[in-house]
Amino acid sequence: MADPVTWMAIGTGVSAMGSLQSASGMRAAGAQARRTAEYNASIRERNAKVAEQNADLRERVGDREVIRFEKKFSKLQARAGTAYRKSGVVASSDTPLEVMMRNANEAEEEKQLIGLAARTEAGQMREAGVNERMGGQLAILEGRARQQAYNTQARGEMFNAVKSIAFGGYQMSQMIS
Repeated sequence: MADPVTWMAIGTGVSAMGSLQSASGMRAAGAQARRTAEYNASIRERNAKVAEQNADLRERVGDREVIRFEKKFSKLQARAGTAYRKSGVVASSDTPLEVMMRNANEAEEEKQLIGLAARTEAGQMREAGVNERMGGQLAILEGRARQQAYNTQARGEMFNAVKSIAFGGYQMSQMIS
């Protein structure tokens, strides 16, 4: 059977090893928290790029909608002018002119509304992208903070290991003397 000093040395060693293992686990957990945050940030960056691409697409589609509307309106306006002329009315005077001018003004207003809607939706998509980027940056900050907290706890465990060794050494010295 081992003497009490040997058991004290074994207990001190086991306690120190436990603290060192705990410190190692905490450092690993901190590194994993940082890697997870970086991964989440990369996903959010991808989402931000998709939002930007969707916004650009929405603006292009809006521009095409305006062009299609202009073509349709031009055809409609030309038909109206032709109808006035066929009926013997001079399209460039008085009431027919007023009707065609009102139609042109309404068409211009409609084109502006189509463009405004497209730009507004694109702006909302871009804002969603900005929010994704900010969320990614926040994830990285949180990951770093978690890693720092784990590293602080790991240093505490390292101090506990040193304290265990020192205290065990002191107790053993008292037992020997």
